[in-house]
Amino acid sequence: MNRIPRLWVLFAVAVIVLAFEAVTVLPQALQVWHPFDYWQYTEMGRTLYEGGNPFSEGRYYPLPTVLWIFVPLSFLPDWFRFVWVLGPFISCLILFKKQGVWLFLFVPLWFVIGDGMLDGWLLVPLAWVLANRPYWAGLGGAIVLFKPQLAILTVGYSVIRWLIERDWENLGTFTGAMLIFYLPAFLINPNWVSQMLAVLPDRAAQTTTFMPLMGGSLWAWWWLGIIGQIILVAFVAITLFLAVRAFREPSKRGAVVHLLGLLFTPFLFGSNQIMALPTLRYRRDYGVIVLVSVGVFLLEKMIGVFGGGYALIPLAALYLQTNNAVS
Repeated sequence: MNRIPRLWVLFAVAVIVLAFEAVTVLPQALQVWHPFDYWQYTEMGRTLYEGGNPFSEGRYYPLPTVLWIFVPLSFLPDWFRFVWVLGPFISCLILFKKQGVWLFLFVPLWFVIGDGMLDGWLLVPLAWVLANRPYWAGLGGAIVLFKPQLAILTVGYSVIRWLIERDWENLGTFTGAMLIFYLPAFLINPNWVSQMLAVLPDRAAQTTTFMPLMGGSLWAWWWLGIIGQIILVAFVAITLFLAVRAFREPSKRGAVVHLLGLLFTPFLFGSNQIMALPTLRYRRDYGVIVLVSVGVFLLEKMIGVFGGGYALIPLAALYLQTNNAVS
């Protein structure tokens, strides 16, 4: 069989399998699968358009995120969650073309799908920022701030870069997009920032309870005792060495800053490490990052309830930034 008929055969098989699952599995999935984060999003959106305060313990997204994303989601039928979770798959194919299929095995991607998280839809805008594409990087910077903890360091670095380089295209696009996204939120509720900040102490108390066990950054190793603390010091030293080495190349600096954010931001989980994917440069990197993700998944199962192993994913991605060879 030549290449084209083979693809058509695979496509036909995929359609048959999809049709079979739609008939046999989907009705049951509609009843039993309710992704937690997606449910939080729709509840925040519903609360806002009904005139209530969408902020509470565990619900602390910026009001523009609620207004522009969560409110529209709350109007959609319940089955739309199956469309929503296609975001990571679509993003991988857009960013990496057919080779992106290999990244479907990336463990954090499945965590994002399981909970219906927003992260999968932010991969392409983040890639625009890291590539510093004219105009698109500015727009991407504003979009990824819909979930600011994922890339606020990256956006901050990019804004400083645009100012220094007098990149008025991206700076102007970013400023305009931020005004469009944020101004309506202040018109609807001028006090939304203080209301959001008011729930953060409860979130911090909640985080103090479970973050040492589930955090996906390097800091989680600190809570494993003296052995974990020694490992943390070693990882920090390796991180700084790799970061300095990769930062020498201007085209990689945005990716380095972003990966440092994923490594050291304390309020991240293993699922959030999906945001390391847009930093990948070469085809061979896809297999490496998938294998690392599977390895840390097994490590977590061996240790117990522990997420710090997922910090090895951005650490591996940072190492890949130091390698200039093209596969």
